[in-house]
Amino acid sequence: MDKNQKFLKKLSRTEQQEMIDLLELIFSNNTKDLDIKKLTGYKDIYRVRSGKIRVIFRRQDPDISILEISRRSEKTYRDY
Repeated sequence: MDKNQKFLKKLSRTEQQEMIDLLELIFSNNTKDLDIKKLTGYKDIYRVRSGKIRVIFRRQDPDISILEISRRSEKTYRDY
């Protein structure tokens, strides 16, 4: 089990469902209504904001890989 799966298991049921819906939108490229920003200094790494939870992903057409799902903190964006 990777760190993203562990994080998702710790969330409440409603937060889990929100994250599942969000991930489905990301993987289907239906991101028009999402709060997406490109991370400064990277050409293919983005973040999606959903409340206090951040999903950081890499988009290399046509592949999308989830790098991290975590709550917003000072350490959220350091490793990229």
